[in-house]
Amino acid sequence: PISSGDGLLHRAFSVFVFDSADRLLLQRRADCKITFPNCWTNTCCSHPVTGIEPSEVDDASNVVLGQVPGIKWAARRKLEHELGIPIDTFDHEDLKFLTRILYCAPSDDGVWGEHRQL
Repeated sequence: PISSGDGLLHRAFSVFVFDSADRLLLQRRADCKITFPNCWTNTCCSHPVTGIEPSEVDDASNVVLGQVPGIKWAARRKLEHELGIPIDTFDHEDLKFLTRILYCAPSDDGVWGEHRQL
C-alpha cells in the first residue's frame, strides 16, 4: 500500500450487474456507512480477503493479464452477502474483467474517503 494525504491506497473491486434489457442494478449505501452514506452506487463494491479459501488474492502479474479468479470469487461472495444473490448464480466465466482503475474520492465530511486501485 502507498500512503497519501487522501487515504491509504488499497485493492478493491467493483461489480456491475446488468439484466437482459441492459439495465444496471444499483444500490443505495446505508446511512450508517462511514464513507458516502445514502449515495447511489454500482451493484457491489468491496475488497478481496486474504487467508480464506478459495483464495481471493490474485498475483499482480496475472492481474495485468486480466486473469483474476480470486477477485471473481470475492465478487460472488459479496454479491451474496450484500444483495442476497446466491453464489452459484454466476460462474467465473459470467464475470468479465474490464480494466484496472486508480481513483481517489474524498467524502463530503472531509475526514473519510476512498483511495483505491480497482
